Amino acid sequence: MDISSKKIVIGKSQNYKLVIMRKVIALMILILLVLISFVIDLSTGPAMLNIFDVITSLTNPESLGRKVNIIVRVIRLPIATMALLAGAGLAIAGMEMQTILNNNLASPYTLGISSAASFGASISLIFGYAFLPQYMNNYATPIFAFAFSLISSFFIYTIGKIKKDRGTIILAGIAISFMFTALNSILTYFVPDEILRGITNWSQGCILGATWQQDAIVFVVLVIVTPILFRESWKLTSLCMGESTAAALGINVEKLRTKVLILSSLITSIAVCFVGTIGFVGLVAPYVAKSLVGEEQRFFIPASMLTGAFMLSVSSVLSKVAISGVQIPLGIVTSIIGIPFLLVLILKQGR
Repeated sequence: MDISSKKIVIGKSQNYKLVIMRKVIALMILILLVLISFVIDLSTGPAMLNIFDVITSLTNPESLGRKVNIIVRVIRLPIATMALLAGAGLAIAGMEMQTILNNNLASPYTLGISSAASFGASISLIFGYAFLPQYMNNYATPIFAFAFSLISSFFIYTIGKIKKDRGTIILAGIAISFMFTALNSILTYFVPDEILRGITNWSQGCILGATWQQDAIVFVVLVIVTPILFRESWKLTSLCMGESTAAALGINVEKLRTKVLILSSLITSIAVCFVGTIGFVGLVAPYVAKSLVGEEQRFFIPASMLTGAFMLSVSSVLSKVAISGVQIPLGIVTSIIGIPFLLVLILKQGR
C-alpha cells in the first residue's frame, strides 16, 4: 500500500470515529434532557415544588418534611416514571414499524394499532372476566390489548405485502383507527359510569393513575424486548437499505418483519392499556432521533427511546402548566406537538 492509500484509509478511519463520537455525544445530551424533564415533571402539579427540594427528596429524603416526600415519592414519582417508560416504548415501537414497513409515516397511532389496543382494553373491562380463567383476571386488560393490536398489525402487514404503495398502508391504518375508535364509542353507550370514565381516560391519554406495579410491567417488557431488537440491529440496519439488499445479505426478511411486528405490538399494547391512546410519540421521536444519529440501529434504538421518553415527559409538564388549575389530557398535548411533524413528513413523502 503506497503512502497516498494509507492516508485515505487513515482519513476514513478518523472520519468514522468522528461520526461515532457525534452520535455518542447526541445520546449523552438526550440522557441529560430526559433527566432534566423528569425532575421538572416531579416539581410541577397542583402544588408547585422547588426543583432542589425534588432532587433532595430523591437523594436524601430524611432531610425534608413528610409532606414534600409524599408528594414527590408517593404521588408523582410513579406517574413521572410511567411517562418515561411509555414514551420510550411507543417510540421504539414506532421506530421499528417505520423500519420494517419502509415508511416514515408508520407509527402505532397512524396505523391504528393504538386504537385497536385501546378497544381491546375496553373489551376486557366489560367482557374480559367472562372469557378468562379467574387466576388471569388481573391480566385481562394487557391480554386483550395485545390481541387486538396484533390483529391490527398483521392486517396492516398484509396490506403492505399486497399493495407496496406507502400511501395505501397509511390510509389503511387510518381506516382501522377510525373503525376501532367508532367501536370504542359504541361501547360507551352500554357500560356503567365507572367503566365509562376509564374508557374516556384511555381515549384521551392519561397517566394520572399510574402505579409502581404498572411501571414494573412496562419496564419488564422493555427489558425483554429491547435486547432482542439490539440483537437484530445489523439485520434491521440492512433492511433500511432496501429489502433486496437485506435479502442479498442472507437475511430472512419475512421472518424478521414478523418478529419485529409482534414485539412492536406487544410494547404498544402494554403501554396503551396503562396510559391510553397517546398519539404521535411513535412518529415524532424516531423522526428526531434519525436526524440526530441516523438509521444505524445501534444508535437509532436508544436515541428513539430517549427522545420518546423526553417528549412524553415534557408533554406531561405542559399538560399541568398550560392552563392554570387544569390538567390537559396527555394525548391532546402530544397531538398538538405531533401534527406539525406529521405535515412535514407528508410533504417530504410527496416529493
